[in-house]
Amino acid sequence: MSSRTYSNYKPNPKNPNFDTVLVPQGMEYKTVCDGMGKNSAKLDIIAIPAGIQPLTTFLQQWQQSPNFVNKVPQGLIMMGLGGSLSLNYSVGDVILYKKCGLMDYSQGNKGSCDQFLTERLFKQLGNKTIIGEGISSDRIICSAEEKLLLGKKYQADVVDMEGYALLNWSEKLNIPVAMIRVISDGCQQDLPDLTGAFTEDGSLRPFIIARQMLTNPSNSIHLISSSLRSLQVLKEVSNKILDNG
Repeated sequence: MSSRTYSNYKPNPKNPNFDTVLVPQGMEYKTVCDGMGKNSAKLDIIAIPAGIQPLTTFLQQWQQSPNFVNKVPQGLIMMGLGGSLSLNYSVGDVILYKKCGLMDYSQGNKGSCDQFLTERLFKQLGNKTIIGEGISSDRIICSAEEKLLLGKKYQADVVDMEGYALLNWSEKLNIPVAMIRVISDGCQQDLPDLTGAFTEDGSLRPFIIARQMLTNPSNSIHLISSSLRSLQVLKEVSNKILDNG
């Protein structure tokens, strides 16, 4: 696509705004839609695949679509759940990203979220919201030991599977992005081994998840409980971000 499409697009730092919300498909997407209720008509809420490469492919295809070309997003918010990499943050905490990096061998590969849009959301969400940094992984981090090691290695607070891909894409198009993550599992919480839980296109494999959860019922019950708590918080956050919007 020619860069000419975006030549007249100039974000306004004095009045940061957004018109599009990206949410991982499944329960996170349903929760955000439920939380916004009737107000969801004010925004484009788009379900996205999980994973760095699946999301990168999705965004490239979306960029070529008539809907995108005819109406380039004014601002994007990514919402969803994430795993804590720090003892300071526990299940249900709300983290607004300042930066998000890529989990690889170079530790300096980080993209920045839009300062003005992030500050706007911070004011709307209240004092309990935390400004932190994320890291994106191409797999679910299941081990508590690995979470703590990653947090120290990358100086990150949260791990997700999509953040870096969005920042890497949006930066080239000059579209401001803010990211909200609700902690769904603590850094001392072992998860069932969910390796292979996602397909190559970012969809869940429910039978693999069910099988792995049955083999580790204690961690599975803990995960279900913490996920339900974090989804309730995500629903509340979804309702708040349109206040005074």
